[in-house]
Amino acid sequence: MRNWLAGVLFVVALASCSAAQDANALLAKTLKAYQSLSGLRVKSTIVAEQRMGEAAMQQTIRHEAVYQRPNFLRVRWEEETQGGLMVVSDGKNLFTQVDALKQVKKEPAPKTLQAIVRSGNQRSPVVDDLSCFLGEDWKEKADSAKVVGKETLNKRPVTKVQLTLKGGGTQTLWIDTNGFIWKTQRRVERKHPGGGVVTLTITETYQEVTGNPKLPKNFFTFQLPKGFREVKEFEVPKAPPAPQR
Repeated sequence: MRNWLAGVLFVVALASCSAAQDANALLAKTLKAYQSLSGLRVKSTIVAEQRMGEAAMQQTIRHEAVYQRPNFLRVRWEEETQGGLMVVSDGKNLFTQVDALKQVKKEPAPKTLQAIVRSGNQRSPVVDDLSCFLGEDWKEKADSAKVVGKETLNKRPVTKVQLTLKGGGTQTLWIDTNGFIWKTQRRVERKHPGGGVVTLTITETYQEVTGNPKLPKNFFTFQLPKGFREVKEFEVPKAPPAPQR
């Protein structure tokens, strides 16, 4: 019986080791695939859900981004109720557009994409298309990684890799045979000060991942939208005074 149990444990250990080795190889391939690109275009849908017991809140954001080395980008996030946010760098100037304020902030563009999207040299706590494009190693973000399955996503064969994040929680990546990420899901649990556990799940599903896209010459040129104004710093409207009794 002891020999049988030892044999089973040995097989389980081998399987775990193989899953970790496969994950390491696939994540290395993913990093190399994105780093080899001079430009990247993605379109995705981000769904953030916060749940505590039976209560749940959900927010959906549409995301489109184009990055081109060394410091060109055009990124837009749009939420149904709060409007949109867009950031554009034409290589010389950086424009941040807030639809709700109808304002655009203009400032000199940093020399690299890293400096634009990672202020203060802070890195993203998760692995995604942008972190790989910037060359951020997954081992700086996660303590471990393992393959947890294979499936088909939008008629595309993918491998599921699960990371144990250093910042807390787990992240699952759906990666195709070329090393590109087509879905990510991060799950984090936190204790609520009033008791209970709050679970935050952020799922990003990609509709497009295109390396080195062909772009028109004026693609990164920013034009001030009609009805918007350019500002040095964003000006938040003052709240009206409370009515006196």
